Amino acid sequence: VWNPWDKKAKALPDFGDEDYKVMLCVDSAAIENRIVLKPCEEWRGCQELSTVHSSYCSGQLDPWKVIHG
Repeated sequence: VWNPWDKKAKALPDFGDEDYKVMLCVDSAAIENRIVLKPCEEWRGCQELSTVHSSYCSGQLDPWKVIHG
């Protein structure tokens, strides 16, 4: 999760000077199993995002139950 914040946002040609205030980037990665590609090989992944109730962040909900029902 990242945001360029004010100084870097001003240096990005496709960003307005104040756009960083409403921007959040969520990058995905393959971290559990290393993926090694040989020349000309391709790999495709996917990312699934979902929202959770704010109680999740406060510790009032069990993350396992939120994800798996």
